[in-house]
Amino acid sequence: MALVVFGLFTLGVLLTFVSKNRANQDRVYCQNNLRIISQGVLEADLYLPPAAAAGVWAPALNLSIPAGTVPNPALPPEQRLSWIAPILPGFDQKRQDTLALEKALDLTLAWDAGPNHAVGQTTVLTLLCFANPATVGPDQPGVTQYVGAGGVGPDAASLKLTTDPLVPSKPPVAPPRAGCFRYDAKTPFVAIVDGTSNTILLGELSTDLGPWLQGGPSTVHTLDTVTGARPQIGAGGQFGGNHFQGANFAFADGSVRFLTERTNPKVLESLFTINGGTIDPVPGE
Repeated sequence: MALVVFGLFTLGVLLTFVSKNRANQDRVYCQNNLRIISQGVLEADLYLPPAAAAGVWAPALNLSIPAGTVPNPALPPEQRLSWIAPILPGFDQKRQDTLALEKALDLTLAWDAGPNHAVGQTTVLTLLCFANPATVGPDQPGVTQYVGAGGVGPDAASLKLTTDPLVPSKPPVAPPRAGCFRYDAKTPFVAIVDGTSNTILLGELSTDLGPWLQGGPSTVHTLDTVTGARPQIGAGGQFGGNHFQGANFAFADGSVRFLTERTNPKVLESLFTINGGTIDPVPGE
């Protein structure tokens, strides 16, 4: 009898260990996806032209986070191509030939028009969380489980930076609720006053998934802080739901951290803005 009890106890310990090890591996795979995606975003403006040495700010002279959509004034944000489209060549080509997807796109058309329609039907592996990969039905566009952080409030991704016309050398100033991604313009790193290590660039989610090729709210999510809003992190929440008790986030300095469901809402709110102030200590592991 004692041997049976001991055997059951040992089996329980072993199963717990295997389960925890699998969960940790899944989390690492997810974090690796975020590193690949964030590297593509952060290296979008890799080189500064010689004129940058003059010290005068101009959009073309500073490293920036890409606009949340591929620029196309003829289309509203939700009809444009997303910020993911231009960085496809930076994904692991041995895992999937995403370079061919990028080459097949017509940047002048809506995300679901012409050749873009077929490209958008493709499931892009790097955009799916290994622990809980999303599935779609036949003839449905592929989705992304990683989205850009657009700030705080439903209109945050539409906010504009302000510049001083009398002092052109001064960097632009962001509204307090603005985040890294804005639909209509790049966000220069000099505008991230809170610091890149204190600012969320990308987040993972399991609900409200949208097509990866579609611009607008499909690929740029803002944080809802109104009374009665869904939990910020966790199953059924605004972010997370793929891992136990938390979610992975990529920061504007290239790091990836796991934030738990217990993260102070005010802290997460500060991390979603580029000029909204910081609250110490910054969580994450």
